[in-house]
Amino acid sequence: MGVYTSSVTFNDSTTQTTKFDSSNEGGNLLSITSYTTAGSYTWTKPSGCKKVIVRLVGGGGGSSGYCESGGAGGYSEKMIDVTSVATVSVTVGGGGGATGYYTAAPDGGTSSFGAYCSATGGYGANRNYSHTGGLGGVGSGGDINLYGGMGTGHGNSMGHGVLGRGGETYFGGAPGGKREGGGGGNVGQGAPGSGGCGGRTNDNHGSGGPGKPGAVYIWEYT
Repeated sequence: MGVYTSSVTFNDSTTQTTKFDSSNEGGNLLSITSYTTAGSYTWTKPSGCKKVIVRLVGGGGGSSGYCESGGAGGYSEKMIDVTSVATVSVTVGGGGGATGYYTAAPDGGTSSFGAYCSATGGYGANRNYSHTGGLGGVGSGGDINLYGGMGTGHGNSMGHGVLGRGGETYFGGAPGGKREGGGGGNVGQGAPGSGGCGGRTNDNHGSGGPGKPGAVYIWEYT
């Protein structure tokens, strides 16, 4: 039978000075806080929380007509020691609005968790090059930083085809587009931060749909 000693030194030179007690162990998931509506917020650390994993995405870019679609927001993910932190400012970037054919659509907004990590929104259609879908935003400051997907560019068909697709994000795909009523708007929910779907082809007056707002998700651990 082993004999208990007051401390144990491990191979990495760290030392454990107390016997195992589950009440002292960390790593248990306490809760998950989600911010999915564009705006500014204040995250307050829950009791017992020592570390968080933050996953966030910027807002999706808006779209134009003739399938010209918005880019998706970038993605960032970071583990943060919040032992000495009480509150953190949170921003969720909004989605860019839709616009008429050929004009540059608005970009999506930046999402952030304080100064720890952030992700820019996707570009609107025609913002980077004429008749081209918007490029994706990009994450920064995180342990993982990714670009959002690019939206589709100009498309033609023999009729009023709905061929456009907004850029996809880390969280999933973008909504589809309407065929009826001039071709404007999105169909379906789409993932947070995905780009707006471009309007139908052969419709100089039709617009697409807006980009989806970004999101900030916080996993809170002991």
